[in-house]
Amino acid sequence: MKCNCTENCIRDKSDVLGSVTNLYDNCPSCINKKFKKSIPLKRQIKLSKLDKNYGLCESCGKRHIDIVMAHVLKIMIDNKQISDSASIRKVGVPLITPAINLDFLPYLSKKSLVIITRFCDKQTADIILEKVPEIKAIIKGDTDITIGKLNENNSVMIYELLCGCDIRCDIQNTDLGPILIYKNQSLLHIEYPKEESPKIKQLSEILDKYENPVVLDAMCGPGTLGIYALMKNAKKVVFNDIYIEALESLKINLEVNEINKNKYEIFNENILNLPSVVEEKFDIGIVDAFPKVDTTHYVDILKNICKEVVII
Repeated sequence: MKCNCTENCIRDKSDVLGSVTNLYDNCPSCINKKFKKSIPLKRQIKLSKLDKNYGLCESCGKRHIDIVMAHVLKIMIDNKQISDSASIRKVGVPLITPAINLDFLPYLSKKSLVIITRFCDKQTADIILEKVPEIKAIIKGDTDITIGKLNENNSVMIYELLCGCDIRCDIQNTDLGPILIYKNQSLLHIEYPKEESPKIKQLSEILDKYENPVVLDAMCGPGTLGIYALMKNAKKVVFNDIYIEALESLKINLEVNEINKNKYEIFNENILNLPSVVEEKFDIGIVDAFPKVDTTHYVDILKNICKEVVII
């Protein structure tokens, strides 16, 4: 995993969790200015008013996410990257970091937002990074396109990091405590933290059937499910993914979540080759594929080395 800045982007678990409480809350002095998402911004405010000080709370130094997105949109409009009749909804996908499940719109501090957008060139992105303090990175990409390596027959798809550092941290709560997942967001798919992850709930029920299972996380990505299995009751987890960038994130996440190095192995293999590469047998095989990927042949193959194969 590569960091493109001098900031401490990868922090210890205790440090992150100790600072995330109330991180996105407003203080009594915060400016409660919001914008309509679907109405052209120029109909809601004079664009020349939008600078780094507009909406900035003098007490806590935060700005509402709507104001930050409006500031970004104003720069895009000024640099003719997007129509001057655009609304803030058109800017792109905003991703906070560290990300927690929220039931309200956040107030942002410096370097806490990564934006994925279709409407920006590098020159404009550099201006945004310079003039909008809350921005950590600007990524060019279409979020309707799945990035990473879809399967063994597809080439790798990635977004373009235009500026800044795109290392993000997602904090996924579980019944056993939070799991921190770091990733380069231009290289790995988006997976928002949920109040209760359906995938983790399903895996927990499967793990309950065993005392100390040996688990194969056959398409592990950055490692959330396998890490949870080790936190719960797995004797050992073998992590595997065909996409090397996912494994780079996995290695960081195993360390950050303080997982015992003696309890896991990591493979970078085509899932169809695993029976000939991995020497041991498993109680549980996990297949967590991208949406619309046919997993039938994966299940058939993994049944040769797993007592139970589960599609998550």
